Amino acid sequence: MSSGPNPPSPSRLISQLLLEDADLKDIVAEFVSGLDQRLAELRQAFDRLDWDQLVTLAHRLKGAAGSYGYPEISRVCAALERSFRAHEANGFTDALAELQRLVDAARAGLPSEV
Repeated sequence: MSSGPNPPSPSRLISQLLLEDADLKDIVAEFVSGLDQRLAELRQAFDRLDWDQLVTLAHRLKGAAGSYGYPEISRVCAALERSFRAHEANGFTDALAELQRLVDAARAGLPSEV
């Protein structure tokens, strides 16, 4: 699913968007709070091997993560999207576990006053 080894997941991810504008903390926190639901939707589509839905979900999350300042999440979703377009599912479990680690790190990286 990827062309080489991925760097280890950080324990805290800080949104690049927040580094540019801390006033956006509420919308970034809202995005992060919805990530578990997005991962659940990916799992459900995978269970059905609904390729079209998998491509759509990975593509949307790739774009949203990039927009909200999480290129690490976007990178994993880009690899998933490529695989799903080719109807390839090998490595999905590992990619999903990596996404979960990144989501946890994003949650840990939110400002404490959110």
